[in-house]
Amino acid sequence: MQKQEVLKEYLSQIGIELQDEKTALLLAFCDNVLETNKKFNLTAITDYDEFLIKHVTDSLVGLSEIPSNSKLCDVGAGAGFPSMPIAISRDDVRVTALDSTAKKMNFIADSAKTLGVNNIKTIAGRAEEQRALFGTFDIVTARAVSALPILLELCIPLLKVGGRFLAYKANESELNDCKNALKTLNTEFIHTKTASLPNGDGRCILVFEKTAKTDGKYPRQYGAIKKKPL
Repeated sequence: MQKQEVLKEYLSQIGIELQDEKTALLLAFCDNVLETNKKFNLTAITDYDEFLIKHVTDSLVGLSEIPSNSKLCDVGAGAGFPSMPIAISRDDVRVTALDSTAKKMNFIADSAKTLGVNNIKTIAGRAEEQRALFGTFDIVTARAVSALPILLELCIPLLKVGGRFLAYKANESELNDCKNALKTLNTEFIHTKTASLPNGDGRCILVFEKTAKTDGKYPRQYGAIKKKPL
């Protein structure tokens, strides 16, 4: 079976159908990641099939939770997951990939330019320091970044009131640890989007909504957040 047919089959298993041109772009991005990975570390996953499942398919589990014409920030974007698959799949979504590693942000920017993906931009920096961006996004995503209470403090300030945070997790086990963070950050847990990946792994998208403005003292510096999470 050709790579494109394999990817289409994997996506169909999580309820997603994309045009051929978009699956072709997703595969071209995969090829770029794996080729560049030979020069500097972007991913620990180098098996192509595993890559399609654990990076590409996984990134798109949250696609249905993103409203039309949204402005989205992907915190801790790394090599571009889920930011690049989302940008490729949804022309209507304006994506900002944010990560402290400039080399990875340069890689995403170069890939987007090469592939003609015009609805994504990159910022090399720490989320808690992007004060000009606070309160400007409809959606914030974070995948494989940190524990949930830490993520909430980093991500919620970036959202508009009424905006939603999509936390990519394996299960709901961390929800009990974030009650104080939710109260402090004026945020409510809305629901969980669940999926089973083609390899049988479970995936949960924990969806939170910002209900009021964030107190100006948050987020704290990362050292303080990590040392004493909300």
